[in-house]
Amino acid sequence: MRVSLVIPTKNALKYLPALFEAFAAQLPSPPEEVIVMDSLSSDGTADWCRKQPRTRVIDEPAFCHAETRNRGAAAASGDVVVFLSQDALPKGTDWLQALTAPFADPAVAATYSRQVPYPNASPMETFFLTYRFPDGPPHVRKLDPGQQPDFELAFFSNVSSAVRRSALLAHPFDGKLIMSEDQQLSRDLLLAGYAVIYTPASVVTHSHQYRLSEAFRRYFDSVYSLRQIYPSHGMGTSAGIGARYVLAELKFMIRRHPFWLPYYSLYTAAKALATFMSHRAERLPRRWVKRMSLHRYYWDRKN
Repeated sequence: MRVSLVIPTKNALKYLPALFEAFAAQLPSPPEEVIVMDSLSSDGTADWCRKQPRTRVIDEPAFCHAETRNRGAAAASGDVVVFLSQDALPKGTDWLQALTAPFADPAVAATYSRQVPYPNASPMETFFLTYRFPDGPPHVRKLDPGQQPDFELAFFSNVSSAVRRSALLAHPFDGKLIMSEDQQLSRDLLLAGYAVIYTPASVVTHSHQYRLSEAFRRYFDSVYSLRQIYPSHGMGTSAGIGARYVLAELKFMIRRHPFWLPYYSLYTAAKALATFMSHRAERLPRRWVKRMSLHRYYWDRKN
């Protein structure tokens, strides 16, 4: 089984030495090829990558979460395409092997890794990763006859994932989405009868430091994308998912990080407001929506 690694980049030079060192350390062997989809980096990312073995750079001036990955997969020669975010660092020498081993089963179309936070991650980010990417055995997701996927069942992450290339070419990422193309892919693969597997033995270090404004914009876009993927995803669905999550998160914050509670209240309020506004995006002036969005370019392209 041949493996191709696709990395979308934008000014990623500070991450690259550690990333390529991690690739070279993988056992039993590194990926056969690395394809860097570079979006007009100005820090020398493309030039640095062109000097690395088994690495190709493809210029990607108009970045799109979905289409950039589709083009990377189309250019790949591997049977399995691994997607990795530029700021996600593989842990250990078995990250790649654990992520790709399930593809020995032809029923498996996609896998994704466990994520653990960087040391400087906020308590909220640490809880999120623990909640959504727990340690434990592999978790196989497959639809029962007549079952329809929802957000919880189809949850998936392209931060570190692997997809059978033939399945991806048949069921590509949807370029009309603002984000969450990984959730859409998982939904489509499950509907096509494939299995999707969470593989916590494959681990990457990855986390973000979101300011309140960034948290608002990210959740605005995230909720909007879920409404695109699941037409029945209404405010009640968002409220149900959010209530379960916040209840568990609040217990964690009280027990582990009580001094963060004032800021946590603002952080949670920002996410809740973003969710509310996202469900009303179509009723708002376009200029307001662009200001609330993390991906403002999307609204310029949207008809």
